[in-house]
Amino acid sequence: MKVSEGQIEELYLFTRKHFVEHYDVQTELVDHLANDIESQWEEHPQRTFSDALNLAFKRFGIYGFQDILWAKSKALNKHYWSAVWAIYKQFFTLPKIIFTTALWCSTYLILRYTPYFNYTLIIVVCLLVLIYIIQVFRINKAVKQRQKETGKKWLYEDVLGRLGGMAGLASVVIQFFPRILDIENSIAGYKLLVLTSALVALLILCYVTLFVVPKKITLYIKEEYKKYYV
Repeated sequence: MKVSEGQIEELYLFTRKHFVEHYDVQTELVDHLANDIESQWEEHPQRTFSDALNLAFKRFGIYGFQDILWAKSKALNKHYWSAVWAIYKQFFTLPKIIFTTALWCSTYLILRYTPYFNYTLIIVVCLLVLIYIIQVFRINKAVKQRQKETGKKWLYEDVLGRLGGMAGLASVVIQFFPRILDIENSIAGYKLLVLTSALVALLILCYVTLFVVPKKITLYIKEEYKKYYV
């Protein structure tokens, strides 16, 4: 005995009623529930669809579908950062390391010889924060537009809209901002080398997460996405 098309739609509705709004996660749960129900019918053909569904749902435990949603979100977030790292490390191998070296040297020279060290850092931080806010807004606007056109929400788009949780790093940068005023008007030696390296690393990370990954997310996530969600 197989689950009918109408019952499949009921399963989708059931997942939505239990606060699963992402179509990809809904599809996986519907497939799991349908298999469970069909297995029950093999042993208990007289059992109603409703009773079989309730029993299948109870097997998810007291948290219902939320544990599954959390696990899928964690797995996809991990894959997102794997994609970021794959792109990020390209900037430290040929040929992109040439660009990275040029960026590092330029940043070092500017910080080393500027008579306005504090103000230079303030401008850099302000620009980073401004670009971050604008690009996050644009990414989320594009995600909402796609959701409006398709009528479906996808979990990977939520991960993309949050930049894989990069908001935490952004908050650290913002908290660091007031301390810039306490930095000496100029620094040299290993402190300047460390600061330059940190700035360059942050600039490249922002570029990758804000501009490169959003454009290529479907390419990087396609196979892994099928593995987890299709």
